[in-house]
Amino acid sequence: MRINYFIPSPRFTNLICYPESFGHYADEPSHSENRTHGLSTYNWHIVRGGKGYIQVGETLLELGQGTGFLCGPGVPQRYYADQDEPWDIRWVHFTGPGLRTLLQGRGEREAWVFSWEGADRLDRLWSDLLATGIHPLQDGEARLSAMLYEMLAEFIMYVDGSEERPQPGMRTKLMETAQWIRTHSHQPLTLEQMASQAEYSPSHFSRQFHGLFGKTPIEFLNECRILQSKSLLISTGWTVKKVAETVGFASSTYFIQRFRKNEGMTPEQFRELRGVHVK
Repeated sequence: MRINYFIPSPRFTNLICYPESFGHYADEPSHSENRTHGLSTYNWHIVRGGKGYIQVGETLLELGQGTGFLCGPGVPQRYYADQDEPWDIRWVHFTGPGLRTLLQGRGEREAWVFSWEGADRLDRLWSDLLATGIHPLQDGEARLSAMLYEMLAEFIMYVDGSEERPQPGMRTKLMETAQWIRTHSHQPLTLEQMASQAEYSPSHFSRQFHGLFGKTPIEFLNECRILQSKSLLISTGWTVKKVAETVGFASSTYFIQRFRKNEGMTPEQFRELRGVHVK
């Protein structure tokens, strides 16, 4: 099976990224590419099953389910499917002026091989792109660009974790726990309670949570409370003390301190900036 979509160049040339082509290959043992001078676009593949091989420098690497590779423009490319267990791959060739910053130089000198195992949402986004195919010109360019950017952003956020980045099963559990924290942030939660929800020890939970979200569980909890407080500050005439208590802060003094640290202003200044005057 070979599915190929080739996309006309966009009329608006300042889109951050844009697909030149994309597709899905499966059960194709003859699939093989040898591009000594690479392509003029980025080339991004994810392997969903089977196996194949890619040359990286002097090394031939085997790629299986949950892996993939990214090659920048002009990077030599030699890869091919296994004859007996040909890979099931999805691919996209793309360009754009904003990619260097987003991709942080990955794949610019040689093929960059990565693991995306456990990033289920990435595969769903890829399915959406394939299902979309080619939109009519009048409404399709912005949509295709946005879909590709979302895929790349999801991908970079997933693979760009520290060495403490959780394994796939743990990542799902941590995401579920973060949503639980957000829903219950108005309650007087402790680190121990949050860790218990994830079924990990407090120290292990805190370390893994930070590896995934880039912040501690307590910092995330306070952030959830600050976000809720903003809505209340704008939509009600409540005192700062009542807002603080409603969103879960133990004291208005601590609430003001955290709000100032997060927003660079006090809750009263936040209200004034948005034209809210409480008598």
